[in-house]
Amino acid sequence: MKEKLAGKTSFPYKPRKGQIEALKFIKKHAKENVCIDAPTGFGKTAVILSALLPIAPIVWAVRTGNEADRPIEELKEINKRLNTDYFGFSFRGKKDMCLLAREKGLDDTESVAYLCKRSRDNCPYYIPIESLRFKPSEPMLYTEILELCRENGICPYYFQRELLFHADVVSLSYNYIVHPSLGWVIKSVIPFEDCFLVVDEAHNLRYAGSIFSDEITLNTARNALKEVEKLDKEVAKEVEGILLLMEELRKDMEKKGEEERKVDIQEFYSDYLNVMKKLGEEIRRRKFEDGKAPRSSLYRLATFLIESMNFDGIKGVVFIAKAESDNLRLERWDMRCGEILKKRWRQFKGCIFCSGTLKPIKAFAEMVGIESYAGRHFSTELGRNECLIVRGVSTRGESLTEKQKKKYGILIDEFMKIEANSAIFSASYRIQRELMPYIANAAKETGKEIFVEKQGMSGDEGRKLLDEFKKKGGVLVATMTGRFAEGADFPGKELEAMLLIGIPFDRMTLRTQLYIDYYMDVFGEEKGWYYAYVIPAMQRTCQAMGRALRGKEDRALFVLGDERYRERIYSRLLPEYVKPKSVDFEEVGEEMQKSWHLLRI
Repeated sequence: MKEKLAGKTSFPYKPRKGQIEALKFIKKHAKENVCIDAPTGFGKTAVILSALLPIAPIVWAVRTGNEADRPIEELKEINKRLNTDYFGFSFRGKKDMCLLAREKGLDDTESVAYLCKRSRDNCPYYIPIESLRFKPSEPMLYTEILELCRENGICPYYFQRELLFHADVVSLSYNYIVHPSLGWVIKSVIPFEDCFLVVDEAHNLRYAGSIFSDEITLNTARNALKEVEKLDKEVAKEVEGILLLMEELRKDMEKKGEEERKVDIQEFYSDYLNVMKKLGEEIRRRKFEDGKAPRSSLYRLATFLIESMNFDGIKGVVFIAKAESDNLRLERWDMRCGEILKKRWRQFKGCIFCSGTLKPIKAFAEMVGIESYAGRHFSTELGRNECLIVRGVSTRGESLTEKQKKKYGILIDEFMKIEANSAIFSASYRIQRELMPYIANAAKETGKEIFVEKQGMSGDEGRKLLDEFKKKGGVLVATMTGRFAEGADFPGKELEAMLLIGIPFDRMTLRTQLYIDYYMDVFGEEKGWYYAYVIPAMQRTCQAMGRALRGKEDRALFVLGDERYRERIYSRLLPEYVKPKSVDFEEVGEEMQKSWHLLRI
């Protein structure tokens, strides 16, 4: 590990409002944990890196591996501007990094891990690692590591481990922090107690328990039975019994019109589970030796049930059956958050949590198990905006009435008269579908092209749609729960007007009710409902609004199409940069034009 340079911290850019203040705040409180709420475009990455780099190594945690390059790109810029030589890289798992798995066409985590374990001693890419002597000269992105290793015939995954010895910053998925068996790869080289942990987009931590969640399907059991029938008749009877239980459950749920049902996992217990697992391991071994993907449904079934029995009885872990056409999903769902995470935070020298949607910070800290911290909101220079809340419309209820649809149709007509690239974000796909005829009609009347996000759209389809919208302009139609409400950027004139229809609460399914009940049990009735139901919905609203304002040159008109946004329980969670004005439905067209005119002056 490189020695850190002492002395005054430098900042690589001309400071904007709040940045130096935030940098000093982080340095002052870093060893006691820090919660930073700052809007998109604040420059949080540069501020945090500048504050911590001179002190100690940094482990930078992001929601998914795909986001791990961002802090490393910023580190490259810091080195370039300040003439420093800090090294960092984005760390990825074996599924992304194994060259042998790519050659064999394996793309699932379990199969790649099995391949690595069984092939390591003779792997043509692993063997050269032993004699490798490499000192990196600059920060490295995931693709740069992969390409370098491919050119030199060495294992990218284990090459990363060598890079850890040189790293000032390592950027990786939350999973390496949450799951102890994954984290050892990092802390065996960089002791966590000597590092700062930075958790980016920290509002997503409420899903931390999902790493311990898992599921099987009817097809898992069907395929397991096919595998075992010729191997062991007695075990086959046990698997058949599990299959029959699942089929009867699906039929009963279908008969009663249930989409989901809470189940007792002990009903699926068998004395033969360990035998099933061993037979499954034998099937995997044979397939591997035959050059096939080392997958076994019997192994999958047994492993799921054995692990689930160990989770049974733990508060915050439930088992849910979900009926589908000719199929059933049996899921282990881990809702826990703070109980898991509080132990993780204690491992580090200090933790910095940052997001544009952390408020209220006290609630966030309590939910994710932060025991002591210094928290603060920072604002920055964003472009001008106008924000209207429309009285007289609401998506409250299970479905929109004809009267509600017509009123929203009028609101959409008036909104689409705004001469700007616009977006209509609905609270759900259901609401979007119900209002699509009105959106299509308004587009026809105004001559605007609409670009519609569809449920289940692939990543490639989403990127293509986004590129088309940015190229041609028009109206983006999406949901506040979808990919465009959080992960997309629309600088300048790419997006200047936004209509938000409804509040994006989770649909009140069995799953949602179980989640709320769990939070009520942990935090009390009032606080639990607020933490589990209200805050996540308003975070989605704020994330969507943040797409339109990224810097001081931007401008945006926000129209909040649900009168509930006026209520204090919701309005206090709106972004700091908006000052909402309530307007009557009958006057909204005129008010929108006035507000848009003010922004153009």
